[in-house]
Amino acid sequence: MVLVLSVLLARLVRRGVEAALRRTSTEAYVHLLVAKLASFGIVLLGVIAALSLAGVNLGVLVASLGLATVALGFALQDIASNFVAGIVLLLEHPFTKGDMIAISDASGIVEDIRVRATQLRTVDGQLVLVPNKLLFTNVLTNSSATMRRRLEATVDVPYAQDSARVRELLLAAAAKVDGVGDEDPPRLLTKDFGQGTLQLRLLFWVDPRRADLLRVRSEVLEAAEAALAAEGIDLTPPQALGAPPGTAPGTAPEGGGQPG
Repeated sequence: MVLVLSVLLARLVRRGVEAALRRTSTEAYVHLLVAKLASFGIVLLGVIAALSLAGVNLGVLVASLGLATVALGFALQDIASNFVAGIVLLLEHPFTKGDMIAISDASGIVEDIRVRATQLRTVDGQLVLVPNKLLFTNVLTNSSATMRRRLEATVDVPYAQDSARVRELLLAAAAKVDGVGDEDPPRLLTKDFGQGTLQLRLLFWVDPRRADLLRVRSEVLEAAEAALAAEGIDLTPPQALGAPPGTAPGTAPEGGGQPG
């Protein structure tokens, strides 16, 4: 009778906990976890009460269970550590489904958060199961935790081209691409003076929760190429046009003379 009452009470407690947690901003996984733990606790108390009423020596039973738990703990310590890490991850909420996360050995989009392991989908479509212990003990990068990510593209501008006009076209092209943030407009910085080209860094911000980062970067490069082509600006470096390596634009190769 005590066991039946404890099971019924456990079901009521589980439903009540789930209903209460739905009003909060916690994940559905946390709802399920807390509700199950509460239900298990009620059933466990019911079992202890039933055994006590039946005349079972609880001291001997607890001692026997303690020895068995120690032996089982050594045999299943990895599973136990992953289980505990999974509970902590669910409660601390460092990432959620749909986030792009990365550790030293794996990266991908979170598809499922389980108690023992977290399921990731890599950018090339592979399925990766990462033990929760690794996610808990290693440095973890959550690329989706922020509303803004800065992307970068390097553009080499031959010295023969009008760099001021190129800068103007690049900034205008990047600003028009869907997904590029307008709170901080795109910027152009000089990276270095290359061999025959001026190296520029095109910087722009993207919201990773609303736009695909790879797509936006690709479209920025395509828009920049189209804008420069429309103005007749060729970014082909001098070496690719036949100038010997190390030769500055407009100079003759060493040892060469004017044709006679």
